[in-house]
Amino acid sequence: MVAKENIKDVNNIDFRLMKNNEIVQDGNTSHMLWKIDELIEYVSKYFTLKIGDIIFTGTPAGVGKVIANDKLKGFINNEELFSITIK
Repeated sequence: MVAKENIKDVNNIDFRLMKNNEIVQDGNTSHMLWKIDELIEYVSKYFTLKIGDIIFTGTPAGVGKVIANDKLKGFINNEELFSITIK
């Protein structure tokens, strides 16, 4: 978990996603079409979000299919935040 006080601007965060130890996405939230708070507000209308939930937004370079047994690792500002295996 990233402490809120360590994030100066939620709309300017470096992020990276690795799939099976290969970088498939590397970007910054400033390039997203929708702001983070707008995404959370919209998704929350349809789903109850809980700690550990992941919102996949798609479309940046590197987007691809995720299949069973893929291993995903997510990073924010070079800190690994999650590591999961797709079931």
